[in-house]
Amino acid sequence: MRLRKSLGGGPQTTEWVSFRGAMRIGLVVLGVALCLSVQMTMSAQQGDVASAGRSPATSSQRQFLDRYCATCHNERLKTGGLSLDQVDVSRPDAQPELWEKVVRKLHTGVMPPNTASQPPQADRLAMLAWLERSLDTAAAAHPSPGRTETLRRLNRTEYQNAIRDLLALEIDAVSLLPADESGHGFDNVIVGDLSATLLDRYISAAQKISRLAVGAPRRAQGGDTIRIRPDLTQEEHVEGLPVGTRGGLLLPYTFRRDGE
Repeated sequence: MRLRKSLGGGPQTTEWVSFRGAMRIGLVVLGVALCLSVQMTMSAQQGDVASAGRSPATSSQRQFLDRYCATCHNERLKTGGLSLDQVDVSRPDAQPELWEKVVRKLHTGVMPPNTASQPPQADRLAMLAWLERSLDTAAAAHPSPGRTETLRRLNRTEYQNAIRDLLALEIDAVSLLPADESGHGFDNVIVGDLSATLLDRYISAAQKISRLAVGAPRRAQGGDTIRIRPDLTQEEHVEGLPVGTRGGLLLPYTFRRDGE
């Protein structure tokens, strides 16, 4: 508060002034002090957490790198394009590619080189266990699915070749599956565009091929009719038949059950 003298011609009077303003200034100063106190406390706590994260496990890993790795792999030399003297040891998940290189080198024993000081086997294994555990945990927490678009299906020719390579069966894919639609010069499409009709044809083809592959469970009546070309000559030797023979017929046939 302060006293103010009246400027008029009457008697002198006193007046309480600026009392409310002084209260406001005091509250502002108190609020600023409290904010600073809270910020300092939080900074101290964060420092404690950071120091706790660095000790004691990460500190031993930092000592391992400084002693056996950072001599060559530092910001000045960057041997092999790798620098480990400034890397954050407390967060291997931040640079997984870099740490994967370190894991491979330690596993194979390439690093440190034979001419340099070698760490004890127990320290090497401890470093490897810590790195692999940290990288596996980070990968499990943030998985990378890779390609997520729908897989493409085999076209008719690829399907026939796949059955031949897997089951040693020569099938006629032209009679089992419809012609492949082509777009932009390619006849392979993704599975997501597979129509219900085409899917039924694939299921029907799979049933026929599986019966050929495993054989029929029981003997059944019936047979297969094989038609030959009407212009097939029977006066000359047919390639593939015994030497000295004329005519005849040679064709591949898959029997539906084993026998002699």
